[in-house]
Amino acid sequence: MTKMERATASLLLGLMVACAAPAGETVDTARVAADRAAIDQGHEAFLNAMRANNVDSLRPLIVEDAEFTPPNVSIGAGREAYLTWYQQLLTQVRTSGVTVSDRDVTVAGDWAIETGTFDWTVTPVAGGTPVRDQGHFVAIWRRQPDGSWKATRLIWNSSQPLPGTAPAR
Repeated sequence: MTKMERATASLLLGLMVACAAPAGETVDTARVAADRAAIDQGHEAFLNAMRANNVDSLRPLIVEDAEFTPPNVSIGAGREAYLTWYQQLLTQVRTSGVTVSDRDVTVAGDWAIETGTFDWTVTPVAGGTPVRDQGHFVAIWRRQPDGSWKATRLIWNSSQPLPGTAPAR
């Protein structure tokens, strides 16, 4: 994670925690644990949809007004725009493996921020050598009126140098 990403995540976490419970109020640890379990389920469902190369399985996990920031692409707005982007990606490559490590989730009221690192391998649809990417992500989740949790912001970047460029030192 870059310094800027860490600073942004820290600022967001600080704001979320500051707004989560008024001074003197205690945090309902049982509710936070239940919220964390729901976010963990959403996270696993997201990874499983990627592993299955199934765009439709992502639909219930993302809010309608979501924003997403993939590497080397302009910011996208809206669940349908994200699903279209992902569907177009699947015309070129298929996920052959994806794992997440160093995952951290902070729940603050109706919001949660998830950070971590990913290792994603895709195989070209036309055949060829699989491509492995590694990087960092931030996902912001929001509790819905029905109590479910959905992703509202998805941001990820690659730690790999762009093809044809020298690795950063």
